[in-house]
Amino acid sequence: MLIRLTVKDYVLIDLIELDVDAGFTVLTGETGAGKSIILGAISLILGGRSDAGSIRAGASRSDIVAEFDTSKLPHVYSFLDEADLGVDDCVLRRVIDTAGRSRAWINGVPVTVKQLRTLGALLIDIHGQHEHYSLVDASTHSQVLDSFGHLSNSVKLVEDTWKSWQFEKNKLNQCLEQSEALKQKAEELLETQRDLDALGFKGKEWAQTIDRHRKASNMNELIDAANQSVRMLGDGEQNILSILANVRARLNGVVEIDPQVDSMLQDLEGLEIQLGEFNRDLRRYAESLDFDSGLVETLDRRIAEVQRYARKYGVKPDDLEEMALSVQMELEKMSSHANLDELRRAEAEAGEKYFKVASQLSSDREKSSIELTQKVNAALVDLAMSGVRFEARLNPKDEPGVAGLEQIAFYVATNPGAEAKLVGKVASGGELSRISLAIQSVAHQDSAVPTVIFDEVDSGVGGAVAEIVGKMLKTVGQRAQVLCVTHLPQVAALGDSHWKVSKAHSKTDSKTLLQKLKPKDSVDEIARMLAGEVVSEKAKAHARELINSASI
Repeated sequence: MLIRLTVKDYVLIDLIELDVDAGFTVLTGETGAGKSIILGAISLILGGRSDAGSIRAGASRSDIVAEFDTSKLPHVYSFLDEADLGVDDCVLRRVIDTAGRSRAWINGVPVTVKQLRTLGALLIDIHGQHEHYSLVDASTHSQVLDSFGHLSNSVKLVEDTWKSWQFEKNKLNQCLEQSEALKQKAEELLETQRDLDALGFKGKEWAQTIDRHRKASNMNELIDAANQSVRMLGDGEQNILSILANVRARLNGVVEIDPQVDSMLQDLEGLEIQLGEFNRDLRRYAESLDFDSGLVETLDRRIAEVQRYARKYGVKPDDLEEMALSVQMELEKMSSHANLDELRRAEAEAGEKYFKVASQLSSDREKSSIELTQKVNAALVDLAMSGVRFEARLNPKDEPGVAGLEQIAFYVATNPGAEAKLVGKVASGGELSRISLAIQSVAHQDSAVPTVIFDEVDSGVGGAVAEIVGKMLKTVGQRAQVLCVTHLPQVAALGDSHWKVSKAHSKTDSKTLLQKLKPKDSVDEIARMLAGEVVSEKAKAHARELINSASI
């Protein structure tokens, strides 16, 4: 609910602070005192249209702040959380400067006016001479009826099944729209797959083929190098092994002269053994070499074939195997997506489920609309509007939707025998306010909006009807926070809290003032409303009587 409203430099307001209690709060004051100015400030904080002309004369900007308690409003918590606006508090601020620029904040975070308006609609509902938000806006009629009929769970189920149906329908439509393109793409992928299967290429083959080709192309050079090396090591007339044998013989002849020569002989013997083994390995390698001109031609053809496919598909030869796997996966994916029979079955089942739950909701709404119509008309009779006929209608939609199969609309006939039309099209401001009150008195107990504001809902009534209006407002105030601007003492006497709006004049300007009245001051104000400018003791006694009877 609304906790505090602070308004600075707005029209005739210098600075006011309105600390709002729970229950039924009344605002009274003489005509022109500034009650409508306060409501205008509330409208701005809810995202209403701004105007630089509303800035108080001599000020550079208007600044309006509203603080709310949202601890019991999970839908507000969800809005703030999803928009990343903080959830510990709910403070709305709106600033308008002399250039006509408007800025808005929620919990200190800059936001658009649209975001402010969206959140504002979750917090306050205004019913006045010119602003009957939920009543004139036909899009909210469904919310009122569904709330009255305790149908929120059914509405959520319809919304969920609608979304599921649309999801399946979109999948089917996308598949149908893309079927020709998918068919062509599949044919291209199949051709690619056939090419790569015929090529039979594996990733490691490329490096191995290049190595084999390099060896085969240089076979004569390899054979010559190997044979010459074998002759130099051991097979030629002057070979390394025979030279080492001569060196060993010469050293053996002097080993007895110098014992140090013995260690060198041992090293030489090891070297001879290693070179002998190496020579045998080299001889076997030379014997294994065989020039094959046919192998070179075969490898040339394979390399050319692989390079041709690599160029065709714009990849490196090493990447052909990975490309083949990718083609296979894409074909498998397309095959699973292109199962039209399965998609049609899923779409039909989702649609059948939607119509089942939507039809049940329509049946429940029909029952609730009859009950709401009866109760609102009974309340209108109490409000001295017996000639007005209210009707909650279920108008079938041309197409089913997320909210069901019908559009809820409120109709009224303002005169006996007259044709009922949409409530915002035929009723006057005063009639709209009282119709709003009648609806709120029977339907607001389940409304998600915690604060309701009525601006002169009692316009044009008096006497016993005025008392009924006040009692209805007080009844709504037991379930929600209610603020009411009133000129009727019978209504003011029923308020749980009483604020007085007045105007102070000086030589230079006029200011709107706001004062929370104590019980004694409330008696004086209600007496003024009864008697006018000259307040007598009789008027005060009558005011006390009204207040006392209201508390019984």
